[in-house]
Amino acid sequence: ICLAQGEVHHLSVFGLAPQPLLMLLGHLLCDIAAADVFQLHREPPDWSWQPDPDGFQYQLVEPGATDGSPALVFALSATINDERVHAVVPGANLWKMSIPAPSNDFLKSRGQARLFREKVRLLLDRIKAAHGEHATLHVFPAMPVALAVEFGRIIMPKADLKMQIYDQNQSLGGFLHALDLP
Repeated sequence: ICLAQGEVHHLSVFGLAPQPLLMLLGHLLCDIAAADVFQLHREPPDWSWQPDPDGFQYQLVEPGATDGSPALVFALSATINDERVHAVVPGANLWKMSIPAPSNDFLKSRGQARLFREKVRLLLDRIKAAHGEHATLHVFPAMPVALAVEFGRIIMPKADLKMQIYDQNQSLGGFLHALDLP
């Protein structure tokens, strides 16, 4: 309520929760209020941002066809094989964001988070243009917690596709539908 009424002018977000819940938190915070979203680093173990790594880039792969349901795969902190997605959404057209060596501790700098926001904002628009405004986007995340929050923050509820967010649960057999956004 304080955020909606303009009483809060800045937020610092330190998220530790399942990725779908962090996406929901980011979506509820939105990108209107100023916020610093932090990542807990494993090495060195702290929340401090480090300098931008030289030459860092995200890799984007678009599907060859757009005749099926769109699925957005974030293979950033771990590899997500196509079969795992197709087991949940058969025939999905896979849009992928990855890095050369997925790792749960790759996110070290604010610049990497900023680049993520820039690339994903463009990617969401590209997916909507390719699949139409009435498609449902299936999202499969393996990403740092800070980027899960940032993903939620950049979703525009009036403009972006409806999204189904999935969560990996090995004991239940793989990816399961966790929640819908917006």
